[in-house]
Amino acid sequence: MTLSLGAALALTACGSSDNNHAGKASPSATASSSAASTASASADPDAAAKQDVITAYKHYWDEEVKAYSKASLDGTDLKKYAQGSALGLVQSDLLNMRTAGQVIEGKPRIDPKVTSLDLQKKVPSAQITDCVDVSSWKVLDAKTKSEVALPKTRRTKYVSIVTAEKWGKQWVMLEDKPENRAC
Repeated sequence: MTLSLGAALALTACGSSDNNHAGKASPSATASSSAASTASASADPDAAAKQDVITAYKHYWDEEVKAYSKASLDGTDLKKYAQGSALGLVQSDLLNMRTAGQVIEGKPRIDPKVTSLDLQKKVPSAQITDCVDVSSWKVLDAKTKSEVALPKTRRTKYVSIVTAEKWGKQWVMLEDKPENRAC
């Protein structure tokens, strides 16, 4: 998320997957999903590693949403899932939010895909391409909880390119670069 929250709110993204997995799949959908996962795992030897990267990325977003909801890292595990410029971007966003007296309500929809994976490096790395949809986010005045008006022309769906590395057993997001293009 290199553009900062203000830019991300002006830019923002698309996706079909809800980060919070609010919808429950029917038992038959779950069974066919499991069968598809097993089939793809045998077809793709890196499937388990890719799933681990996506899982860490989703945790990264869960913690980011917690931080934005109170304009603070306090009480979040964001530092477990983000370091480097990815963490710095969120910290900058939080400072801007506190200065403006604002918080965010709601959750973005994300649709991440691992677009490159190198498990042979000394420090394994991955790249994620995501379609982020922040159209459901509301910027609120932190004191009054009233919604802050945003430009109607702002981009609410955008492509984000994320670089991650595996540190020990944990995938960590190091760079999150929102692009100025819709998805």
